[in-house]
Amino acid sequence: MKILSFSYCFPNETNPNWGIFVFQRIKALSKFADLQVCSPVPWFPFLAPGKKIVHGIWKGLEVSRPRFFYTPKILKNNDARFYARGILPWVKKLCRTWQPDILDAHFVWPDGVGVSLIARDIGIPYVITLRGKLFECMKEPSQVRQCAEALKDASAVISVSSGLAEAAIKLGADLARISVIPNGVDAENFNIKDKSACRKSLGLPEDKKILVTVAHLGHRKGHHEVIRALSGLSEDVCLVLVGGPAQGGNHETIMAEAEKSGVARQIILAGPQPYDQVARYFSAADASVLASYREGCPNAVLESLACGTPVVATDVGAVRDILPVPGAGCIVPRKQIEPLKEGIKTVLSTKWEPESVLEASKVRSWEQVAIEVESVFQKIV
Repeated sequence: MKILSFSYCFPNETNPNWGIFVFQRIKALSKFADLQVCSPVPWFPFLAPGKKIVHGIWKGLEVSRPRFFYTPKILKNNDARFYARGILPWVKKLCRTWQPDILDAHFVWPDGVGVSLIARDIGIPYVITLRGKLFECMKEPSQVRQCAEALKDASAVISVSSGLAEAAIKLGADLARISVIPNGVDAENFNIKDKSACRKSLGLPEDKKILVTVAHLGHRKGHHEVIRALSGLSEDVCLVLVGGPAQGGNHETIMAEAEKSGVARQIILAGPQPYDQVARYFSAADASVLASYREGCPNAVLESLACGTPVVATDVGAVRDILPVPGAGCIVPRKQIEPLKEGIKTVLSTKWEPESVLEASKVRSWEQVAIEVESVFQKIV
């Protein structure tokens, strides 16, 4: 079976962690199929002239990065059409020497809609994986129409959460063609480690209750709510934020909120961290917190559980599918400080055994996820 996977969000030399969850599923799937990756690059004259096509190997995967015309801030409802128009010549050229059996799109927008247009032209079945991006598209009627058409014609739809699957069905996707397959984890990296040793290696206090949030510093990750909740907790509780600036959020905005809430001394800004170091932060913590407003299948929750660290998370995306309560943490409403504070209190006051958290969560490896995905693809072929 030959698979051509598409994802605009995919690791590169500049940002090796960008779309790491997409890379991990594709890499695991490559053990079962002959697979290549197309990671289109948005291009606008004078802003990002660049090369037309860059082809290379990324950690064992063949990756091509053809560019497509992209208009910053305007005409956004045309992104998927520009995507298809820009990379169709490259796909046709590839098919002369390497004909894929399936086109595998990893986001509904622009990948899924763009790939649906390409598939219509070249007559190859396609599959769309639904992640949190669908909820963004729901705000734009034109994008909703385009997504609905792409989902209806897809040979299969893979959803990382039951909530996204329900949204796809409402848009007209065939229930019989939908499979809910949440993300997996890199079990070789995210596993139970000694808490004290991790704190020492990271320079974190050993006499504090530590909460960790692994997420960029953008507003929609709910950091402000966590900081406000922290002001109602004991002073021996500190919050470690692992992530870099994004979407208007940065160290300055975080610390301004911390000063306002009177908890600046309880905040540790660790910044973005190498992938293999993130696991140490989860293992060093008493609990992890993810207070996002929107998610697909948050890998931060899965990775925390794989490390045996309980989770407090807002009720978004696949959280209900992947976080068993009360066995591995608690789920709270989004954008509400009081329930978040009480949830953190409950988790911090509970005695947790890492092995029990891991057992309750039943976190799966990417290899297990790939087996399920490959089964979906086999039915199409």
